[in-house]
Amino acid sequence: MSDGRRRRQAKQARRDARRRSTRERSTADEPPLVPEIRDLLSRPRPAQLLWLASALINAATPRLAGRKSRSSEPFRLDQFVARLIDAPCRETTALLAVLAELLTEDGELPERCRQEVSGRNDMAPAWARRLADLHAYRAARMTHVLGDIDSVVIGVRLIGGYEMTCVISIDHNLFSEIKDVHILDCSIEDAVSTAEVNGGPDLSFVDMSLADARAWITQGLQNPLIEYSFDTWWEWRALVTWLIARLPGNGAPYQRPETDVEQVDDMLDQFFASQSGMPFNSTDYRELLLELLDTGTGDALRWSAARVEQALGAASVDDRYMPIGSILNAPEILRAFIPFAHAQSGIRAGLTAEALAVVDRMAQPYKRQVLEQAAEWREDYGADAS
Repeated sequence: MSDGRRRRQAKQARRDARRRSTRERSTADEPPLVPEIRDLLSRPRPAQLLWLASALINAATPRLAGRKSRSSEPFRLDQFVARLIDAPCRETTALLAVLAELLTEDGELPERCRQEVSGRNDMAPAWARRLADLHAYRAARMTHVLGDIDSVVIGVRLIGGYEMTCVISIDHNLFSEIKDVHILDCSIEDAVSTAEVNGGPDLSFVDMSLADARAWITQGLQNPLIEYSFDTWWEWRALVTWLIARLPGNGAPYQRPETDVEQVDDMLDQFFASQSGMPFNSTDYRELLLELLDTGTGDALRWSAARVEQALGAASVDDRYMPIGSILNAPEILRAFIPFAHAQSGIRAGLTAEALAVVDRMAQPYKRQVLEQAAEWREDYGADAS
């Protein structure tokens, strides 16, 4: 090896050592998450930084964080922001810029973030500094053939041409509440095309107005009656809340389909006259089936596995005035009725099999629960509870 080459290698080694030393000192002084943010900014995918900011906001929200966190020390977002302000760099500027937008419920803290960002001259990405210029340009609804899940899909474009698609799934089996949220780093056209290919015949898409999309999602945010399920989608809540506030108002929320009583009566007449329904042709079983039809979406002709689980998972005898023997046969009547209903609505055999598998799995636990409640009912109210 020539002397010149050795000198060049030694010079490069000293340069690399200085860089490592500088990087180590910098890393020791920088606040938490800066390395992670640096990694996120190295990719042309804004969604993950938006998720990080949204998750931080929710972690500092007492009604959301208090029940989930086991830490004795609550997360203080104001203290975290102060650390970001004390460590000026491209990474903290980007996070401060996003927090300034997503902090919709706090007047002082977002203003501190904005002032700090406006006074810095580092090369934070334009999409983060100008997040307020996000443009939502299209909404669609993805519906499952069984009707219990709708996904509202919103296409947005950020400064710099970055495309994102927000997918908010709404569960109509319980209060039309939000079930899941996904933010995709692709255009809505690509997202819909991929879902159509992968979803098969059970999914369908229809365009909806941005105003209706806002109304549906707002309804889903407001509907949970049990505070809170703490599914992972709650980490997106701050971002979803901010996003829908930027959509047009005065849209129409989801409306549960109205039941046509005469049509339901005619259908039940046909069922109880059929070979599968004839063994249950009595007033008690008709009343029991009507109660089962009122579960989930209320659609008599479509039964998902989730709806069956809900219908058989909440056995109750204290508010029913029918023989215990009839109540115990709820799994049997569903096992007979679901194939009949799906034949009427054209639901494919695979989905029917999934629903019936849940009936079989839950039959014995359901009956045990009914018998336990009946025994308690007799203890409280005597032998008449039978």
